Amino acid sequence: MLLVLLAASIPPMLVQHRSLTAVPELNLLDGSWLLDLSYKASGGIWLGRDVAFTYGPLFQWLSSAPARWIGISTGTIFATWYTLPLLLVVVATFLTVRLLLPEAAGWQRALLLLLAVVFWSPADVRVSVCLLAFAMFVRVTDSVASGSSILWRSLAAAAVCSAAFWLSTDTGLYCTAGLLLCAAASALVLRRIAPMKPFLLITAGWAGVFVVLTNAAMFSLFDFRFWRSGFAVVAGYRWFEPFSISKADKHLVLQTLGLGIVVFAAAWRWRRAGVSYCHRPVFLLSGFCLALLILQTALIRSDHGHVVLGIYPMIFFCGLIAMSELQAPLRSGVAAVVVVIATLVLASPYPRYTPRNVLMHWRQTVDPVLNCSTETKEFDRNCFPPGTAALLSEVSDYVNSRTAPGNSIAIFPYETAFGLFSRRQVAEGVLQSYLVSGAYLTELELAGLGRSNPPFALYFPDGQFSIALDEVPNFTRSPEVWFYLLRHYHLVGTPFPGVVGLARDVNRAGRLSFAEFTIAEAAAAIAIHKRKASVSIALRDWPATGADFLKLRLKVSYPFWWQLGKPSKLALQLVFADGSNRTIVFLVEPNHSNDIWVFPWQPEAMATYFLDDQAQWHPAIRPALVSLNLVVQPYDWISTRPNKILVEKVEAVTLDLK
Repeated sequence: MLLVLLAASIPPMLVQHRSLTAVPELNLLDGSWLLDLSYKASGGIWLGRDVAFTYGPLFQWLSSAPARWIGISTGTIFATWYTLPLLLVVVATFLTVRLLLPEAAGWQRALLLLLAVVFWSPADVRVSVCLLAFAMFVRVTDSVASGSSILWRSLAAAAVCSAAFWLSTDTGLYCTAGLLLCAAASALVLRRIAPMKPFLLITAGWAGVFVVLTNAAMFSLFDFRFWRSGFAVVAGYRWFEPFSISKADKHLVLQTLGLGIVVFAAAWRWRRAGVSYCHRPVFLLSGFCLALLILQTALIRSDHGHVVLGIYPMIFFCGLIAMSELQAPLRSGVAAVVVVIATLVLASPYPRYTPRNVLMHWRQTVDPVLNCSTETKEFDRNCFPPGTAALLSEVSDYVNSRTAPGNSIAIFPYETAFGLFSRRQVAEGVLQSYLVSGAYLTELELAGLGRSNPPFALYFPDGQFSIALDEVPNFTRSPEVWFYLLRHYHLVGTPFPGVVGLARDVNRAGRLSFAEFTIAEAAAAIAIHKRKASVSIALRDWPATGADFLKLRLKVSYPFWWQLGKPSKLALQLVFADGSNRTIVFLVEPNHSNDIWVFPWQPEAMATYFLDDQAQWHPAIRPALVSLNLVVQPYDWISTRPNKILVEKVEAVTLDLK
């Protein structure tokens, strides 16, 4: 079964290097970062060292290696970027099953592997590695509790956790949590506290060695930027990328949680020492806690993909328990039948492993696709719709006409795939601008731009190609990056409708000036008593000449338990003198004072501010702002209500270009 799944995971292009890839629709959000990862790796630019992101350098190497072996192009990356991570998912699942069910019959392990990889797993390498690490820790702590040697086992545990951080910071944290849970369960349930203390202390010592070695590999022995940037992304993820959960996914989470409680409770009732690891108290206690911890993934950014990712460990552990009745073959067989039937009724196979796709990939391996269909057009070894191919071709040609081959470019907000399309590295300190939130990550991004000093930039105003991620305008999400471009670049052309070309202007920062007019102040914080609330902000003295931006200084205070869920959704309701109105969603870091920048006009107009003629920035007269409300509402049932909101100051900001 292992070999069959590995074979089904290999794309045709890995065998037939001449073949083309077909992507029916280009996603410039997620498609940009996955293309940019591989292109950066081909240029020796690595995550964690040169650029911060949610993934680490090990994931970047895995995702980029096949395309770098074949030859970097859009088509090869799209076809192969998840090949090695998917193979690792299969192998990690196989090893996890082998470690936790060593006495099971071969058909049981093969069936569990098939169900886990094809039906249950979201095919995410991070969670698969977490589960494999947990299985190793169950075995390691069991050996330590039994009196086995500590030194080399602690070295192995520390090495696994450290390697997990190279995959992604959240993977490292979950693996470390799995180790601590196994050690705590062994100490409490088996009453083996004595051997666990030195084991954890020596493991911590080895972990410190690996931290220093990582520092040396990335920067220098005592330069902790790799760790600091990774933890900054993880720490901010809960507040700068929350997403509401749908009713169907809420039911899915609650049903999975209910299933886990029933299965683990039944297994605990009939727990036994010395039999299958899945029926031992250490596994049952630590496994349930780890599954609950990873379930947090489904509760923060609660789109369907993250929900499936979050519930997988609980489903996997329940499957392990159900199929581990080794001393009762009849019950084991019945459990296997029940698990298979439930899976076929309730789950769908991962698209890669459907019979149709497996057959299609086999045919393309034997007879590779060498020409695009008449409905598509080739660009960089990928078959795109003609409109998309025209966009990529015209914009990349424009960039190449404005830059030399060795130049880097800047891109705002997130369409970094155009770096690959034009074969120019994108200058940045954080891979995607939607992650540039909070002081440290903002400083990191601006430092990356300043270090590379790119002579050219592409700007995609919200509307045609850029979307307001989670309804938050890209300017409001990362205003400092937009203002950096405004201070250092001016508009030189529009290579395609909705795309703005910017050339570096060394004198522009000295010509720009800001004028700020206070239009509201609050004497005290406003208590929030309901999950849905609206706070009216009294305005005064709107500038007679109008304003270009609004700037709010505010602090939103939450109780400490907000970190078990997600914050509330915040928005500004603006009403103007001409009767028009807008609602703008924004983000704040909980329990910190935040400067919130808002462009109160139509987002497409922001591109005009890069013109050298100030008269073309906007109409002579803009309507005055007459009403401003701050709206608080929950994303979903997991959102935490803030205690109070302090609006320290609201300013109308005008720009002037000398």
